[in-house]
Amino acid sequence: MSKLTRTLALLASIAVVSSAFVACGGSETSSTTPAANNASSAADSSAADSSAADSAADGDAAADGDAAADGDAAADGDAAADGDAAADGDAAADDGSSASAGSDVTLGDDDATLTIVSWTDDDLQNMFDLYTPVNGAEPTFVKCGGNGSAASTEYANFLNSGEDVDLFVAEAGWILNYINDNQFSAPLSALGITEADYGDAYDYTVKIGTDNSGVLKAASWQAAAGGWVYNTTLANDLLGVATPEDMQAKVSSWDNFEATAEELKTASNGEVYMTASLAGLWQAYSTALNSAWVDSSNVINTETATAFTEMAKKYVDNGYINPAVEQWVEGGEWYNYGKQGKSLGYFFSTWGLTEGGTMESCCGADGNWAIVNGPQEYFWGGSWFCVSPNCNTATEAANFVKTFTCNADTMEEYALHSGDFVNNKVAMQKIIDEGSNTNPLLGGQDQFAVLSDVAAGIKMSDSITPFDQSLKDTFLTTLKENIDKPADEIVSTFVSQATSSNSDLKAG
Repeated sequence: MSKLTRTLALLASIAVVSSAFVACGGSETSSTTPAANNASSAADSSAADSSAADSAADGDAAADGDAAADGDAAADGDAAADGDAAADGDAAADDGSSASAGSDVTLGDDDATLTIVSWTDDDLQNMFDLYTPVNGAEPTFVKCGGNGSAASTEYANFLNSGEDVDLFVAEAGWILNYINDNQFSAPLSALGITEADYGDAYDYTVKIGTDNSGVLKAASWQAAAGGWVYNTTLANDLLGVATPEDMQAKVSSWDNFEATAEELKTASNGEVYMTASLAGLWQAYSTALNSAWVDSSNVINTETATAFTEMAKKYVDNGYINPAVEQWVEGGEWYNYGKQGKSLGYFFSTWGLTEGGTMESCCGADGNWAIVNGPQEYFWGGSWFCVSPNCNTATEAANFVKTFTCNADTMEEYALHSGDFVNNKVAMQKIIDEGSNTNPLLGGQDQFAVLSDVAAGIKMSDSITPFDQSLKDTFLTTLKENIDKPADEIVSTFVSQATSSNSDLKAG
């Protein structure tokens, strides 16, 4: 199969899947995943929109950091991108060219400039701030995609365009499409980096960066653990909650979370919602699973969708949540509920908790908020460095990746500089033990101390598949559009839409 044929097949698959729904992987700001742009538009090197990080970590993912994800999709991934599922779960080409690359891959080293491709430079710029003064090298950022979701569809064109690419950033929701294809990615061993270098990383990040043949293809600088952020004034006035420990006891399980929602409804006369959006609730609920969305035959598993539909309908029927609230809509209720005292709390990941980030946009900067683990461990988005097979700056690429994904000292420095929760247990524990991080948005609380337990407990990677982001996004859109219908009808509609949009998926 030729390179062009393989690229077109990937793009066609992505386009089919992403046409099924409106909300896409990075966030609800990014409504529909655009068709892949041509190489020249994909190569647009203009500075990234800072809001892309918030929609991420779909990478909203994205990421679903901030660009990683949103609760609707992202990063779920979110996040996290709806094109994610683009690739066939059995992505190996008939000529065997997408079988995993071995350690014998040789990369070039004849270019002095390290070029990194991503949909945003929000995280990268913080890295450049620390890297360049020490190493004397200024990496080049090249923008591809308007957000993490769009990047998932546009990377294929860009990576085959002949443009210079050494490293590229991928989101949790769609990374499998690229690390399982040697046309797009080389093993980290080609940079002299092995799994042994990640003994202090959070396990799920290493598993997500490993391809179907067990070869490490990507490394993350962050662990995008999420918690529940709540308004301390409302909690005290309406629930008698004085400390984060008291609040955690009230939301330590989904049963307790629901009971507290009923208590809040009564105490506030129905004027304060428990949390700000169905999308955020879904993000927390859906990303800590140990059962795959599809089985080995690509049959959709509806267990999680059914359970959440029943829970969501109960929340809506009892007035614990407003189903009409959409995330990432500029000037919308999601951004205003926190500042207006209409929502007790939000589900946020690490990337949203920095000054000037998503939390401040939603909650203000008064510092009358705190964070707890919430009902279960989850992550939202996350980003990974992948190596292009055409990398021609191998020495610099290896140094850059090691600096921000392997070295505890430089990762600690990056965490304190950026506010990001880095993917190194030693670095994070040192910060926590020294008390060197305080967050004014959280009244001086150290969010790292809370989220370190969350990060250690994440097990989503045990069941990740190439279809996950698409299925999550399609499900959430279907749920919101049909929330007044019976639960079984909603789930049936979801399966029908998913299978009609992607011929590789099957109904149970």
